[in-house]
Amino acid sequence: MCHDVVFKALLSDFSADSKSEPNLVASTFEHIKNAKINLNTIDNLHVQCPPPWEEHQGAVYICIVMLVEYHVYQQLWYLIEGSAEVSDFPKEEAMSTEDSDVAAEKQRINAYRTSMLTSKDCTDSLLLVNLYKRYGSYIAVDHICVGVPDQECFGLLGQNGAGKTTTFKMLTGDVVVTSGNAYLKGYSVRTNIKQVQANMGYCPQFDAIIGQMTGRETLVMYARLRGVPEENIDYVVNSLIDILLLNPHADKLSEQYSGGNKRKLSTAMALVGDPPFIMLDEPSAGMDPKARRQMWNVLSQVRASGRTMVLTTHSMEECDALCTRIAIMVNGRFKCLGSPQHLKNKFGQGYTLIIQLGTLDDGSTAPNQPVIDFIAENFPGATVFDDHQGYIHFQVPDSGVTLAHVFTLMESIKENLNVQDYSVHQTTLEQVFLSFTRAQVQSKEDKSKSCMTKTCCCICIKAGLYK
Repeated sequence: MCHDVVFKALLSDFSADSKSEPNLVASTFEHIKNAKINLNTIDNLHVQCPPPWEEHQGAVYICIVMLVEYHVYQQLWYLIEGSAEVSDFPKEEAMSTEDSDVAAEKQRINAYRTSMLTSKDCTDSLLLVNLYKRYGSYIAVDHICVGVPDQECFGLLGQNGAGKTTTFKMLTGDVVVTSGNAYLKGYSVRTNIKQVQANMGYCPQFDAIIGQMTGRETLVMYARLRGVPEENIDYVVNSLIDILLLNPHADKLSEQYSGGNKRKLSTAMALVGDPPFIMLDEPSAGMDPKARRQMWNVLSQVRASGRTMVLTTHSMEECDALCTRIAIMVNGRFKCLGSPQHLKNKFGQGYTLIIQLGTLDDGSTAPNQPVIDFIAENFPGATVFDDHQGYIHFQVPDSGVTLAHVFTLMESIKENLNVQDYSVHQTTLEQVFLSFTRAQVQSKEDKSKSCMTKTCCCICIKAGLYK
């Protein structure tokens, strides 16, 4: 077909000059006939004929965008999978090993009638009802249940791969829920994702910013998308820039921002429009101490104004400063649930004793076994929590032991057992966190893609939309 195009083009050019030089036209056609030009030679003219599908390429792209925008493939998936409330419940032995607080919360959530889950009178802004996500044979989120009431800051803790970000992605509609459901302000993430997104501000784990726009331009764009009145946009944007300490960088391209400043901008984008529910995925990562403290003050004021927040973080100090309730997630399941102080009291009974050993004359570290034997003899039930590089961490479970008694005994052995230094303090949230996360199994990096994703990719490749 391409050769026909070339031939017709030559014919039209020669025909245009036929009146002036008829002999030239005749001789040229005779030359082509006699020389028997190989059609491959014409291909070297680089005249390419567009495939038929390119005429409809724009329409195809628009259709794909609309299908993604309105989550058509998710709705089809939910119809194929069945009812939103039907799920594969965890095994009985798994449920029997749950913490009492986690089990009580699950029982409370499952006791809700269906009408209450979608009711605007429900006291919980967010409800996770047996939320479950599986990638092939790998279970990322395993039937978690929790209710987050109004004006609460709920902290979701866990190592990388525990399922925190996957939970956030299901709530925002980024990934399909395998089974179970979640309700935000009475709207289901399976059937009313647009209403869920309209009531939510979201700061993702990885900064979703446009590098060719300045920070100020980005916030103005988000303010317009959020429906902020045009006369109030400058005030809203300038206020967010001021409180998050972005003034020196507001008019720079965001691709030039440092990692901490990008997190500030992402947090500001989540706060634009004053949404009633805010989700923050590691918002303070990369921030300097001053900016982090300022952000804590801002988020505390946001919560005090009546907003509800859910955040993930690896900073235990941040949890203590912001969170009213915490869940520690391991292998996609909640291992404990409660306020920071409740978790310390329940899982960190007694004291933590940290002993630093001195050095001998030859420069080596003093032996640790005599110190371990002494502590075990004088504090029954004490266990070694950690032992490395001359530091021994003891967990003293007996809260009846007075601090005066601990200090008296430690002072008496400082010289005899070569103890250089020691400290006594209440069990920290970080130690509670570490006691649970040691059971975390590393997630698979190559999660299998869903059948729907594979099918779409194959169709696009076959159609030639991309190579």
